[in-house]
Amino acid sequence: MKEFLLVFRATEGKNRRNDAERLANMELWKNWMGSIAQTGNLIGGQPLMAGGKLMSKNDITDAPFAEGKEVMNGYLMIKSAGYKEAIALAKGCPILADHGGTVEVREIAKMDM
Repeated sequence: MKEFLLVFRATEGKNRRNDAERLANMELWKNWMGSIAQTGNLIGGQPLMAGGKLMSKNDITDAPFAEGKEVMNGYLMIKSAGYKEAIALAKGCPILADHGGTVEVREIAKMDM
């Protein structure tokens, strides 16, 4: 099995919801992640707090840069036989239907230590 990182992005500001909407959305995420866990493909993942810092060699900048930009909302690590299966698992992600967001699917390279 290979490991993959699913990166969730949505336009900043689209996550403004009332409490009932937030709870219903969290239930969708729990169900989707639970279905991946039941197949044995879930490694882990978390949502990310708003904001953050972007570092370069000589600078540290607040991120995201401007309102209205797509921001990284969270990530999930999964294992699958390959991209075809990883994409099939990612297709159920609530961010695709609910936020008009995106899921980036990336294989994690193995490093010899």
